[in-house]
Amino acid sequence: MNRRDALMRVAMLAGATMTLPALADTLEASAARRTLTGKPVFLTADQDATVAELAETIIPTTSTPGAKAAKVNEIIDVLLKDCYKEADQKRFLEGLAQTNKLSQDAYGKAFAQLDSTQRIDIVKKLEAEAKQQKTQMASTQSAGAQADAQMPKAKAERYTPFFTILKDLTLTGYFTSEIGCTQALEYVAVPGRYDGCVPLKAGQKAWAI
Repeated sequence: MNRRDALMRVAMLAGATMTLPALADTLEASAARRTLTGKPVFLTADQDATVAELAETIIPTTSTPGAKAAKVNEIIDVLLKDCYKEADQKRFLEGLAQTNKLSQDAYGKAFAQLDSTQRIDIVKKLEAEAKQQKTQMASTQSAGAQADAQMPKAKAERYTPFFTILKDLTLTGYFTSEIGCTQALEYVAVPGRYDGCVPLKAGQKAWAI
């Protein structure tokens, strides 16, 4: 799978609404610009470093390469620029700022400067916060549904919390990357006949799509 195809697959999973030819050209141009300049196309250098360490905390290097080796932060940078609405972009940047605030409050350092144990602690806090936000939204929406239909203020605005966006992009970016497909998953470059139910051996990796 080439870079263009990989970006398109991730963009579609992310819910991009631009027409396919235009989206493909836009994503390819952004990815090429990042490769050429060596700089992020949407994030700042510090934000990009934070995203890289957050992604690595979610998918760390073990017996297989982690998110940093798969350059997941570069995928996230491009997708944020070309596939997300301004409100979601703003929420993501606010989430990065909140991540560093939690890190400073807890350990007196930015997230990228923490050790692995400290990073896991901060990520757990972000995940708990996201779950709490989802619970609050569900509760408010339920209350709004029971209110009078002529009272729109009773309805909660639906949005995706920062950590949920980050985790979804990290998992999708990693498992559509060459490293994710060929090393973290079981990969067959040219599949043979279709078999809808293939038993897995004990300890075998899941098959790449």
